[in-house]
Amino acid sequence: MRISQLGRAALGFACSALLATGLAVAVPGAQVALAQPPNPGEPLALPAGFALQDTGTGLGAWNLTDFGYLPDDSIIATGKTGAVQWIGPNGPKTLITLPVRINNDIGLTGLEIAPDYATSKQIYLARTINAPSGGGFISRISRWTVTGGAEPTGLANEQVLLDVPGTIELHSASGMVADNSGNLWVSVGDNADTDTWHVEAFRSQDVNSVYGKILRINAAGAGVADNPFYDAANPNSVKSKVFAKGFRNPFRLSLDKTSGLPVVGDVGWGTWEELNYVVPGGNYSWPCFEGNGPTPAYSTQPQCNGVTNNPPLWTYQHGMAPGQGNSVVAGFTYTGDSYPAQYKGQFFFGDYVSQRIWTLKYNAQGQLVQAPAANAPFGTGLGGPVEFAAAPNGDVVYADIASGNVRRVVYVTGNIPPVAKATSTTNPATRTVTFDGTKSMDFDGPATDLTYTWNFGDGTTGTGATVSHTYPASPAKFTATLTVKDKSNGTNSTTLTVAPSNHSPVLTLTTPAEGKKFRVGEQVNLTGTATDNEDGPLTIAWSTEIVHCAEETTCHVHPNITGSGGSFAMPFTDHTDSRIEFTAKVTDSQGVSTSKVYVARPNEFKLTLKSNFPASLVISGESNGNVAMVTEGATPNLIAGAKATDGVASFSKWDDGSTNLSRAFTMPAADTVVNVTYQTPIDSRYNSDAALRALLGNPVAAEVNDGGTRYRAYERGRLYSSPQTSAVAIYGTILTKYLALGGHQALGAPTNDETGTPDGVGRYNAFTGNWSIYYTPGTGAHSIGGPIRDKWGWMGWENGVLGYPLTDQVATPAGGGQFVDFTKNASIYWLPTTPGNGTAAVYSQIRSKWLAMGGATGVLGMPVTDELVGPNGGRYNNFSNYASIYWHYNSPGSGAWSIMSQIRDRWVFDGGAGGFLGYPVTDELTTPDGIGRYNHFANNGSIYWTPAYGAQSMCCQIKDKWASLGWEKGYLGYPTSSEYTPAGQPTWRRQNYQGGFITWKPGTGAVDHK
Repeated sequence: MRISQLGRAALGFACSALLATGLAVAVPGAQVALAQPPNPGEPLALPAGFALQDTGTGLGAWNLTDFGYLPDDSIIATGKTGAVQWIGPNGPKTLITLPVRINNDIGLTGLEIAPDYATSKQIYLARTINAPSGGGFISRISRWTVTGGAEPTGLANEQVLLDVPGTIELHSASGMVADNSGNLWVSVGDNADTDTWHVEAFRSQDVNSVYGKILRINAAGAGVADNPFYDAANPNSVKSKVFAKGFRNPFRLSLDKTSGLPVVGDVGWGTWEELNYVVPGGNYSWPCFEGNGPTPAYSTQPQCNGVTNNPPLWTYQHGMAPGQGNSVVAGFTYTGDSYPAQYKGQFFFGDYVSQRIWTLKYNAQGQLVQAPAANAPFGTGLGGPVEFAAAPNGDVVYADIASGNVRRVVYVTGNIPPVAKATSTTNPATRTVTFDGTKSMDFDGPATDLTYTWNFGDGTTGTGATVSHTYPASPAKFTATLTVKDKSNGTNSTTLTVAPSNHSPVLTLTTPAEGKKFRVGEQVNLTGTATDNEDGPLTIAWSTEIVHCAEETTCHVHPNITGSGGSFAMPFTDHTDSRIEFTAKVTDSQGVSTSKVYVARPNEFKLTLKSNFPASLVISGESNGNVAMVTEGATPNLIAGAKATDGVASFSKWDDGSTNLSRAFTMPAADTVVNVTYQTPIDSRYNSDAALRALLGNPVAAEVNDGGTRYRAYERGRLYSSPQTSAVAIYGTILTKYLALGGHQALGAPTNDETGTPDGVGRYNAFTGNWSIYYTPGTGAHSIGGPIRDKWGWMGWENGVLGYPLTDQVATPAGGGQFVDFTKNASIYWLPTTPGNGTAAVYSQIRSKWLAMGGATGVLGMPVTDELVGPNGGRYNNFSNYASIYWHYNSPGSGAWSIMSQIRDRWVFDGGAGGFLGYPVTDELTTPDGIGRYNHFANNGSIYWTPAYGAQSMCCQIKDKWASLGWEKGYLGYPTSSEYTPAGQPTWRRQNYQGGFITWKPGTGAVDHK
């Protein structure tokens, strides 16, 4: 939102929204405005036992946008203004400052460390630059190589993977995740303005537009071959790169470890923030829906026709009350073991504006199973979180743009103290001892975070990982102590004896070749010799420790076997994610020790579990995800979920043919992919039904999932399934009609195989949207649905009085209705104003009369009642233009005659078909002089209407007398009243006319009077 366009939101919220996605507000002269946190009043609070550990980035407040850990536990961080920092043991240093455009929420906003950084030295950056032509900008996703050795020195070799043009300085390409297959996931916002609805936002719904999407691209920037809209003929097309659509500002995302699917935080517009568990080809409904409701101003636009809401994993409302916020930042699922057990498997996420962090939990299908506690967030007053990542031990770490610090959430109560390890060497000539504590370890964090304090045993002290100290002339021996302390104030000490005038023993080890790695069970052979100037040969004492360091967990040590002598051997451990540390130690007669350590490392290869549908796949005991580095010869248990993530496809088999959900596996000496097959109901039906295969032929396309309705095309038809239906077949003329009408998006999914009708003439498919398509050789295929279909079914379907549909269900000429014609001279019309379910059936002679009078566009209008039963065996329909058609078997002609308007009113007043006039025997006709209108009726009656006198009824002898006098052309003219009984003469009847009246008396009959 631009600050100049705040018609629908408060300025404070606007600033919050700006900062939420990158972060700082641009001001003239390209200066970064230093804003205050939007919720400064809520104090910092974390659960008992937790604390924050801050690492400065050197980027300053309101500049830090992203960060990532390198394999050595150092950090790379990015600043909105273009700086890329490395934070090592000696603090931050700048690797490069890139040119960027930094207005509003654009700039250098994204960083991702390549999973193979240890060998490739590659990172990814997301930044915005001015467009070459001027006026706009480009959101650029690039891969860079980090130069230097153990200490990075700069960036080089930019390779551009994606350029996204932009015009509005909001919602650009910002989020990135690199997966273990070498692909890069990229989130791209809608790049639409935010003050009111903008047509550009609808680009989020178009798979041929990059905006409002989650993309998955390969190392060359092209689409990945199993992306849901991939076009093999054009892998660089936008749709080939699209994994899912319908997002507004999917600022941050992470990948679920077991399914490999993204979990995305989509920053909201007017009311709701969203977390979405994203499946291939999913439509997350922006701008037609926000949260779980239609979006004001957008949802009523024609571009939203047919767009249904895909419910988010979680939503929360805009505001600052408990459980609310204004800018969601997606985090990740905690899998470490340094926090209390209840946090394992919890998804951590935050809100930049409200400065809160919450947790939730979802299942293998991406369905919420534990909602965030609105009134008890995990943390409050946490600054401005704009990125989350896991520390090497799994701790939750976030970038706080408000302070410019990387902040680590540590569980101090559960902190594992560091392990102090020290060795020494002596120069007897100078009584100088050199101490080395660099082998000390901190299982909760990098050793570079440790502080080292030495007590030399002679009353003096020193600090540092390595120190030298010259001892006084006496005594002969001293006891030195090393104490190490971690960031959570955990400490550990070790002592060693030093004899300054004594030579340290000399220990020589013979180890396997440099770089040698071991498979499970492979023998590790070590030999050694030890001598001492004063004591001669010494015996070596051997000890071993298995150091277990699973991914995103705290390392721990298992003491193992020991021995003594000139050689030592043991098989390499089968403990997962482990190395063996062999320590050879000798001690002379003065108690002075020398030790050396050999580390035997596993010969690991990448094991990847893949499935034809996204599913929860676990390498048990390794990463507990679907990708892990596994030691050659290891035997992890592989576990597949019973259902795929979509909740539809079911486990079928592993690629070795086994059909159990779990299987044993022995890791070979090569990177390996193990495939798992899931079958949808469509696959299962097709593979198990030989007759169906013969009917439909071979598949011609992959199965498609469109909003929960799945289908697959075959040579001669399709199979469909949905959450409401099993797999059913549709083919031939009915399929052609179905697709022409919009398929499942218009009619719903088929609910039955194409089926023959009971009379053996027709065939049909029914659909979940209360539609059917019926086919006969004589009529072809026609659609019928909704209330019209309900009425037809109530009237006996094709075996009833209406017959088969003869037309598709189409719009009425007026009134916003629909109708279907049928083979037995029948129709059903639906109008929103018709009582009941809105439908009316018209058929047989009544319909013929109605059609002869112009049908729906004629004088009668459209039917508004079914054909109903009248008195004495008659039938009738009412029509929308204040008219009716009545039929009676004794009526002349076809027996069907129309009656309308005021004549109909008078007739009804006189008792209608059951009154003294009886059924109409003419339509409403015009008098010869063109002034009046009239109907004649079966019981020798008529009703005449004129503009001056309205509708007047007459009957019997009075009518006969008037007729004998020349009807309205006679001297009496038109009737000015209906028949009535004169006052005081209960046996008389009289009718008034323009020129007089006619009186009927029992004795004289009808007599006219001037």
